[in-house]
Amino acid sequence: LMDDEFDKETLEKISNLETELESNPFNYSAYTDLIAILRKGSDFDKLRAVRQKFRANYPLSPQLWMDWTQDEMKIAASEEDKQMICDLFDAGSKDYVSVDLWLEYCKYSLGDIGTSEGMEKARTVFERSLTACGLHTGKASLLWDSYREFEMALMAMQGSEEAQTKQKTRVINLMKRQLRVPLMDMDKTLGELEELLGEKPDPNVMRDFHKAKEKLKKIEQFEVAILNNNESTLESYKEYLKFELKEKDPARIQLLYERAITDNCLEPTLWEDYLSYLDTNLRIDSVSLPVYERAVRNCPWSHNIWSDYLLSLERYEKEHKLIKKVFEDCLSVGFREPTSYLEVWLTYVSYMRRKTDFKKTGGDGGGETESMTELRQVLERACEHLVRVSGDPECVMLKFYANLEADQLGSLENARKIWTDILAVHPFKTSVWMEAIEFEKIFGDKKHLRKRLERAMEKSHDNPEAIAHLWLMFEREEGSLEAFDHCRKMIKLKMDKMENVRAKEKRENDAVEDREKAKKEKKIEKDKQYRRDKRHLASEQKKADREETKPTEGFKVPTLPGPTTTKKVVEPPPGFPGGDVTATKKRAVEPPPGYPGDGADESNKKQKLDPNLSEEEVKQLRTVFLSNLDFDVDEDMIEKLMENSGQVTEVRLVKHPDGKSKGYAFVEFSTPDEAENAKKRDNELVKGRPMYISECDPSRKKGPIFKYSTGLDKKKLFVKGLDSSVTKADLGQVFGQYGELSDVRLVTYRNGHSKGIAFVEYKDEVDAARALVKTDGMKIKDKKVEVAISNPPKRKDESEPADMKSLGGTQQKDFGPRGKGRSQLAFMPRSLTSSVPATNKKLDLVKFVKPAAKPSAENGAKSADNGAKTADNGAETTETKEPVKSNSDFRKMLLGSK
Repeated sequence: LMDDEFDKETLEKISNLETELESNPFNYSAYTDLIAILRKGSDFDKLRAVRQKFRANYPLSPQLWMDWTQDEMKIAASEEDKQMICDLFDAGSKDYVSVDLWLEYCKYSLGDIGTSEGMEKARTVFERSLTACGLHTGKASLLWDSYREFEMALMAMQGSEEAQTKQKTRVINLMKRQLRVPLMDMDKTLGELEELLGEKPDPNVMRDFHKAKEKLKKIEQFEVAILNNNESTLESYKEYLKFELKEKDPARIQLLYERAITDNCLEPTLWEDYLSYLDTNLRIDSVSLPVYERAVRNCPWSHNIWSDYLLSLERYEKEHKLIKKVFEDCLSVGFREPTSYLEVWLTYVSYMRRKTDFKKTGGDGGGETESMTELRQVLERACEHLVRVSGDPECVMLKFYANLEADQLGSLENARKIWTDILAVHPFKTSVWMEAIEFEKIFGDKKHLRKRLERAMEKSHDNPEAIAHLWLMFEREEGSLEAFDHCRKMIKLKMDKMENVRAKEKRENDAVEDREKAKKEKKIEKDKQYRRDKRHLASEQKKADREETKPTEGFKVPTLPGPTTTKKVVEPPPGFPGGDVTATKKRAVEPPPGYPGDGADESNKKQKLDPNLSEEEVKQLRTVFLSNLDFDVDEDMIEKLMENSGQVTEVRLVKHPDGKSKGYAFVEFSTPDEAENAKKRDNELVKGRPMYISECDPSRKKGPIFKYSTGLDKKKLFVKGLDSSVTKADLGQVFGQYGELSDVRLVTYRNGHSKGIAFVEYKDEVDAARALVKTDGMKIKDKKVEVAISNPPKRKDESEPADMKSLGGTQQKDFGPRGKGRSQLAFMPRSLTSSVPATNKKLDLVKFVKPAAKPSAENGAKSADNGAKTADNGAETTETKEPVKSNSDFRKMLLGSK
């Protein structure tokens, strides 16, 4: 039948779930998944069997019970089937308190109201529902109203006036009961009662109504807090319970605990508080024990609930057979912590001790009772089990066993054997030896006590002074002079030995600390040396650069301007005779694609130009820097994400001291090419946030590099005014209809939220122009957008110093090794600048020479020739130059002498 109803894939899933439940019958999700699939078919017998197994292992939620009863109603035909449905409702009402489940039960009970038995049965169900949930402030009015409608319907069915009057009285009494309970819509109920009576209710009813209204005002805030807090209602219920516990209404407190447990069934502390209240205040076994049974089904891992359960069974004098069964169920659960078994065993052993008859049997009183033998067997089993699960590292059960043997079981020899086992587990622990000494003081004799003290003095390691004090006091009180001298001798030998041991331990600890300290200092010094060497290398490089650019005497050969070393020419102030500086300014020509000077790939350029890179520098070329990561992203997620770009050799996620991520990481690849491929994935969304990928720059000197074009680009459109919900796919769909797209970039904040702007790049300028005309002013998701050709404002190049015009009009930018002075004055004599007529040519370089004899015509000609060469390309000029002036000539001009 199932083969015809389900496809092959669903049948395979059913088979896998059944196999899983056979191997692990406590898999909750497997039950729910299998039931959900089987409900779609028609094999009700198999569905019922799975639900029965599910019910045996777990308490079912109200919704699961309602689904079960609804499925059974579809096939119920006989009276037995109907009774089974009633049994299911009864079982469901015991798991959790649910108004919805009781409403379904009440509705189902109305099916037989045609007979007097059916009416009484339905009335009984309604009364039970009010007992269970009638005080539920938020939902109980549904039950009260349904009950009243049921009674009203019966009143309408009555034939005689007497029967109608009797039924009317029943309805009025029911409404009076409802007005005593603080419920929602109480005023409406009062109005209906007045309408039914035809007059105002009596003063007693009104007094109860006003009292309930006052109560409603006090608890309404708690009900609203629970209603609004859908995720976690535990704290809201705790505040509500504090208020109700002060009011001391047991019925309301019990119902509120039941409501809290229904919403927080896996909170063991809530169950413990509820059970403690029942045991302390109500003390009714028919109320407390069913709650304990439900508690261990919901929280079987809580050893406190199991221990309290055993104590309650003993407190209410239940049979030993039942208590033993509960204890065996407890052991079969399996606790998370091995030490939890110790608490349960101590509870059960204490119960067994209290029920043991310690009166000796036999003529001489030396025999044991049956209960004593049973107690010893339980103690031995407890010790063996705790050793097997490592649940008693401090030997608490063994100490308990030894005390019982010595005191109530009357076997001091067995007790000493047990203490021998305990001391074998902790041979050097002073506290254990002191407990053994105390045991001998209480149950033993002086002979065994002296042996125990001497043995303790020999074995104790952590605090032998305490044992020495006890031994000395014992010999002072009980021993002879020889015994006292022997005691002092043994103590001195032990103290001398401990002094040597402690000195050795101190030396070893100091040596470890010294090694750690030296290691840290070495690391610090190594880091200092690395930084020192790096600064020295940078200084040497700057010095070498200055030597290369240092002017030499005679003709100065200018260097060719590179693509990244061109300097801006500062225009002179008004009136400066230098003329038009822009006349000699050259246009920077971009290198062709693939040219080594192209700055598009700095890491590859560096690798090609310098093959002798250090290992650290090569490692930096293989590493990329990830930033703006979500704090939940861990190393495994980063490695899995970046494997698409190449082989990841290491992921270094930077974290706070508490282990939480700082939001950035370093990812090292096997080759620099893979690192370059990874950089192309910049701005990729990871958990809703753009992941920024850049080159590894630990010194933080380069700063972020803007990788997009900053000039006019006729293939790229700039879009603004976008709605925050517009995605990259939405833009691709809108603009893709006007031509083939090359890229769509939605600009976002660091948290991944859209800034409302985007760039759309086409492969053809014609398509971009057509899209501009069609989309400018278009509405996308009810928001009007503006579209324009991409032409961002020029970005300021922070690597170049700002133009500064000095007082003398100098254009110098190289200020020397000591930096820029406080004042930048021109040392050109004013008489010289005023005598030179203004021209539109660039000022020639002035060369200072030592005062000497007047230069010859030949030398003057050479100087003129040298001065005729420009600073750009060294070409000869046709203009006539004045001879080079000496320092003496400038001095005469400055002083105004001829």
